[in-house]
This record gives sequence, C-alpha cells and structure tokens, in this order.
Amino acid sequence: MVALVGERGPRPRPKGESILLRAIVQKPRYRLVADQIAARIRDGILPPGSKMPTDRELVDKLGVSRATVREAMIALEMMGYVETRFGAGAYVAQTLPPPSDTDGPPGYFELVEARFHIEARIAALAAQTCTPEDMTHLRACVAQMIAPDSSFEEIEAADREFHLTLARATGNSVFVSLIEDFWNARRSYPRWTRMHNQQTRENVARHFEAEHMATLRAVEARDSAEAERAMQVHCRNSGLPMLDKWHLQEGAGADPRVLDRLERWKA
Repeated sequence: MVALVGERGPRPRPKGESILLRAIVQKPRYRLVADQIAARIRDGILPPGSKMPTDRELVDKLGVSRATVREAMIALEMMGYVETRFGAGAYVAQTLPPPSDTDGPPGYFELVEARFHIEARIAALAAQTCTPEDMTHLRACVAQMIAPDSSFEEIEAADREFHLTLARATGNSVFVSLIEDFWNARRSYPRWTRMHNQQTRENVARHFEAEHMATLRAVEARDSAEAERAMQVHCRNSGLPMLDKWHLQEGAGADPRVLDRLERWKA
C-alpha cells in the first residue's frame, strides 16, 4: 500500500484515493522578463505614461536576446501594462490593469470572439437598412484605407468608421455603442491588430480592400447572409493568426473555453 506523508507521519492511503499532484509549470524566458518589467511598473520605477527603455537597453540590462525582449513586450501589451504608439515606440500604459489581472486572461481573444458574433449580425442587418448615402460613405472608407498616401493612423480611422457606419445604418444606438467599445478595447492591442505584424502599407491595403469590399458588395446586394459571412471571415482573420502565435508563446493564456471555440474555427 502506498503511504502519504502528513503532519503526524505516514498514513495508509484509502483504496481508490488518488495522489493529488500539480504539474510543475516552467515559465518561458520571455514571460519571466515580462513579469519583472511589470513588477517595476507596479513599483513606480517605470511610471504611467513614461517611455519604455529601448529593446537594446533591455537586452543589455536583462542579459537576454532581442527576440525574448520583443515577445516580452507583446505579452506586456496584452496584459495591459504597455501601449505602442505607432511611430513613437512603447510607453507605460496610463491606466494599469488591476493586480488580480496580472496573470489573468489577456482579453484579446474574448474581443475577437465577440466581434465575430456581434459584428456579423450587425452587417446582416445593415444589408437590409443601408441607404445609398451609407453605401457611398462605406466606399469612401475603403478608398481611404487603400489610398497610396494613407498613413497607418488614417487607415485605422477609416476602418473604424466603416464598422461604425454599418452599426449606425441599423438604427440601433446600442450597436453603435458596442462597436465603439470594441474599438476602444482594440486600441489596447495595437501590435496584435496591425495586420498580424504586416508592416508595409501595401500589405495592409490589400488585406483591407479584399475583406471590406467583400462585406460592402454583400451589403450593396442586400444579401444579409453573405454580409454576415463576409464579416465573420474578416473578424476570424483578425484573430486566428494571432491565436497560433499566442499558443507558440504561451501554450495557453486566455480562458480555455474561449480558446476552444476559436480553435474550432479552423475546422
């Protein structure tokens, strides 16, 4: 009989009782770096709104590779400690996440799933209610996204306006508020929402044109089913590549129920 050791010495293990052991979790190197930086932010050594040290400085101070530092910065961004300002670098977030959220779900995939279901239905409804003026405005938004001289900021502003226009076209102010909330949350993950790290304007423009035009054509055809499907493809494409990358980095990270549902999108 296998014995378990307690405070008063060994005791017999009743038949059928299992030994409860927890797996030893070894954090990846980048996560150790992220946790150390998060602690410095919490301590006020890196105050809210301050510019983060450069990758080179972090490499030198921490004795890790540049790749490890970059993955740590992505993790910090998803945890809500760091925000990236395009063209200006990384800064400590003005508002830090609650302490209980330090090791909690990053929230990005919850946002992706919510958009997949809610924005798809909004597109389906908009296909029945969009006015000719709405459709003209939607086309102007796409044109702004793919214009050769559009900056990333202008592309993202036009993208936001495209989705808000569909919501406004339904006549339901709650849908408009939801889209605004989605975009406010989306801004917390700029690296993960900038076309899965496609850095050239040409790549971004091609992506935006193909997926937004698919939705727009369905809306113009008054085809609710196709508009819903096109928007689902768009929202799914914003999440699946990042899901694969997050698994490679973390192995987990978000609520397993959400991850399981997102994994089924691949089928």
